[in-house]
Amino acid sequence: MDNNVLKFEENNNDKNTPTIRDMLRTYFTGIVTGMLIFALVSIIFDMTGFHPFSKYKAAEVVSDRAKTVEAYIDRYYWKSDVSDEEFAAGAAKGMVEALGDPYSVYMTPSELATTQIRTDGDYAGIGCAVGLEPNTNAKFVTGIEEGRPADKAGLKVEDEITEINGESVASLSLDDMVSLIRGEEGVEIELTVLRRNNNSTSGSSDSENSLETTEKSGNYYYELAKDKTREKITIKVTTERIVNQSISYKMLEDNIGYIKITNFDKESVEQFEKALSELEKKQMESLVIDVRNNGGGVLTSTISMLDDLLPAGKLITETRKGSKDKEYKSTDEDFFDKPIVVLINGNSASASEVFAGCLQDREAATLIGEKSFGKGIVQTIYTISKKRGDGIKLTTGEYLLPSGRSIHEIGLTPDVELEYTGESSDYGTDKDNQLQEAVKYLKK
Repeated sequence: MDNNVLKFEENNNDKNTPTIRDMLRTYFTGIVTGMLIFALVSIIFDMTGFHPFSKYKAAEVVSDRAKTVEAYIDRYYWKSDVSDEEFAAGAAKGMVEALGDPYSVYMTPSELATTQIRTDGDYAGIGCAVGLEPNTNAKFVTGIEEGRPADKAGLKVEDEITEINGESVASLSLDDMVSLIRGEEGVEIELTVLRRNNNSTSGSSDSENSLETTEKSGNYYYELAKDKTREKITIKVTTERIVNQSISYKMLEDNIGYIKITNFDKESVEQFEKALSELEKKQMESLVIDVRNNGGGVLTSTISMLDDLLPAGKLITETRKGSKDKEYKSTDEDFFDKPIVVLINGNSASASEVFAGCLQDREAATLIGEKSFGKGIVQTIYTISKKRGDGIKLTTGEYLLPSGRSIHEIGLTPDVELEYTGESSDYGTDKDNQLQEAVKYLKK
C-alpha cells in the first residue's frame, strides 16, 4: 500500500505538476486578459456616460458636456475654421471663468509670455506700445519709447501695423501679434504700416498693449482705421534688450524728494535704491512716493523696497489654502528715517496697496489722495505644459497688513482725502493738486 502511494506521487510530480514556465504563462495571460476587460468596461462606461470610479466629478461633467457640444458643432456649424487647440484653449478659459474670480485666468502661450515680461521688467523687443481697435481689429502704435529701436527706425504713434515679415496680422489677437515683435535679441523684423501723410506724432507711453495710454478716444482710432488715403510704408527694425523703467525721481522745492513707481517688477528694486541714493546726495529732507495708477507687480520686489524704508518689524501675512500662514518682516539693516507721504488713487492696486498700507500701518507715512482699488489677494502663475507654453493664473490666498486688516474689496482710505482735479498729463507737475498738497503737508 505504501509503495503504491509513493509510486503515484512520483508519477504525479513527473507528469502533472506545472513548471515555472507554465506558471509565468498563466500569470501574464491573466494580466493581459484583465487589461482587455478593463479597457472594454471603460469603453462601455464612456459610451454610456457612467464613471463609477472617477474622483473628479467636475472633469467628468465637463468631458460629457464638451462631447455633446462638439457633436452639435460638427453637425450644424456652418464653418470649420477653428483648430483643436483653439477649442481646447477656449474650454480651459471657460472653466476658469466659471470660478467667478476676475483675477483667475487661463493664459495661452502668448498671454503667458506677455505676463512674464511684465513681471520680469525686461524683454527683447523694439520699444513701442500697441493697441487694438476692436471694431476693425486694427493694431495701432500707441506709444514710442525715446531712443529705442522703434524710435530710431522711424515708427510713429498712430501707425497701423498691417504686416510683420510679409504676413498679415489682421486675424491675429493683439497678444499674438506682440509675440512676433518680441523674443530674441538682435532679430531684424520688417513691419508694414499704414500712415497718414501728416502724421508727425511721437512720444512715450508708460504702459503696454492699451489704447488708454494716449489721449485719443476709441472713436478716433476707428475713424483712422477706415482712412483709405493712408500711405503704406515698410520699416525694418532690430530687437534689443529693453529694461522697463518703472522708477522716476526728481527733487522738489524745500529739499522734498519725489519718486514715482509705475510698477513693482524685478527691475524696480535696484532702480528704487538708486533713486533714494541720488536724492540723499542732494540733501533730501522728506519724500513723496507716488503709486497712483500703479496696478501692482511682484511681491518680493515690494517687500525689498519696504525693507529699504522701514526698521525691523512685521510687514504682511500671506494666507494660503491648505498652508500655514507666511509672515514677512523688515530688517534693521537700513531704513529711511525722514517724513514720507504716499500718493494713492482708485487705480492703486495689489502690490501698490500692500506698499502704501504697510507704511500707513507702521505709521511711517501719511497717505494722501483717493481711496485705493481694493485688491489684496495672492496670485500664483503656473505653467501647465512646457511643450505648449500655456499657463494658468489662480488666486491662491490673501495678504493681510501689519495690523491684520484686509485690503481686498475694501481698499485703503487716505489719511488726507483729496480728489484729483488735473488732466492726465498733469501728474507730477505743478498742476498736480494732490502732489502740491503733499508738498504743503511736508513743509509743515
